[in-house]
Amino acid sequence: MNKTGWIIFSAVVVLIFGGLIALNRANQANLPQSNGSNNVYGNVDSKVTLTEFVDFQCEACYAYYPTVKEVKEKYKDTVKFQVRHFPISNSHKFARIAASYAEGAAKQGKFWEMHDLIFEGQKQWEVATDPTSIFNGYAEDIGLDMSKLETDRTSDEVKAIIAADLKAVQELGGNGTPTFVLNGKRIERVDNSVEALSKLIDDALNEAGSGDTQN
Repeated sequence: MNKTGWIIFSAVVVLIFGGLIALNRANQANLPQSNGSNNVYGNVDSKVTLTEFVDFQCEACYAYYPTVKEVKEKYKDTVKFQVRHFPISNSHKFARIAASYAEGAAKQGKFWEMHDLIFEGQKQWEVATDPTSIFNGYAEDIGLDMSKLETDRTSDEVKAIIAADLKAVQELGGNGTPTFVLNGKRIERVDNSVEALSKLIDDALNEAGSGDTQN
């Protein structure tokens, strides 16, 4: 990672202790069993899967967002991309509600639309007294059924999905956001650049024998 990338990343890395607090609190609830979220993009049959665990209120996730979005479009025909939830609630007070809106939107097939609007509006809603009206505005903009959204996003099922994602990232050793996982293995360091992410993906495609690199 270059110096600028490390400064951005290091400034907002959240210690695993914070993640464990959020995880333990989530597990205290009597929630149904869940395998976690399933928000994927690109070639779902690819031998290469890049997963990003995000906190929608995280500054580093916000910084990585345009890079990851460009890489997703670049490799959408050859790579499976996935976003899972890693809200650090004790540091980012609106992270969990943002995740619930994204997952509620997923119930109506609009996860990625909500995902993009939440990240693009981060600097607005993170300073609001209550971001609910802003998130509801995003939902209306993408044509969601508002009654269903409210029911889904506050449901035990969605709470269980988020808790399962938190458990998954803890088991992978994720200690900050974003946490990137390539084919089930956590990546220690990821430079915030299209070139760096592309190289990781190209190497994985070569290893998988697909030959579908994008140079």
